[in-house]
Amino acid sequence: MEDREKWLIYTYWGSYLKEDYLSISLDVVEILMKHWGIARRLNGWNFDLDNEGIRDIDSIDKVKEEVLNDRDHYELYDVTFFNPSITEEIYVNRLNVNKTMLRVEEYDELKYFQTDDPALNEQRTQALLEVFTDVASLPAIEELWMGDEWNAFMGKPAYLYRPKPLYDRVYDTLYTLKTKNEVEKLVQQFERYVPSELVMDFLNQRLGAEAVREMGNGKIRVLFYNRELTRLKADPKKVLSELKNHVDNYCRQKGVTLYPL
Repeated sequence: MEDREKWLIYTYWGSYLKEDYLSISLDVVEILMKHWGIARRLNGWNFDLDNEGIRDIDSIDKVKEEVLNDRDHYELYDVTFFNPSITEEIYVNRLNVNKTMLRVEEYDELKYFQTDDPALNEQRTQALLEVFTDVASLPAIEELWMGDEWNAFMGKPAYLYRPKPLYDRVYDTLYTLKTKNEVEKLVQQFERYVPSELVMDFLNQRLGAEAVREMGNGKIRVLFYNRELTRLKADPKKVLSELKNHVDNYCRQKGVTLYPL
């Protein structure tokens, strides 16, 4: 049976990234190597070349040299890790990089976060949260999600305001890059008119103060789960829909319309 991947960490950075995506991706690789150890395999995805990849790289400098010296071959690439937080068997986590998005996948249906031991699930969730937080702390990354059910978010509050017509296109990789100007303008409008306290207060009331933290550099971290990754305390999409309505009502009272732009 074919593996069905789950996304542990992801961002559609093609909709906002201002810096060179390959350079930023290598900063992410460095963080993952800090947490997870050697890169078990580096694969470039230039499909007209033999793609055996390079195995067991123990230095971020070697990864950077390989990728930056052959940018065409590594226009799309992935890096495979064995996550050391799982000791009973090999747990593959794979970073995928391209212009449109960055994501870390796993292929075990999140079973290691859903054991019969809640304390173990919490420990593994916390270990993933530390990785996620380090990646999201990179200045170039303006929004990052943990879990493909939107289990956690870290980034600028403006990225929690998600008009469906715009984000339907952001999440369609055929259109992601074409949304960049719109996303940038929306973020600017949001930051101009909406105080971050409005977002923080709403999320504190909806999720509890322990779920929301200011992280510096204008970013916040929001946990939609209750201790364990797969135990959501609220439906994130419903919460963000309510947040959008709350922000729209606030802006309406100020005579402002955030979207359509």
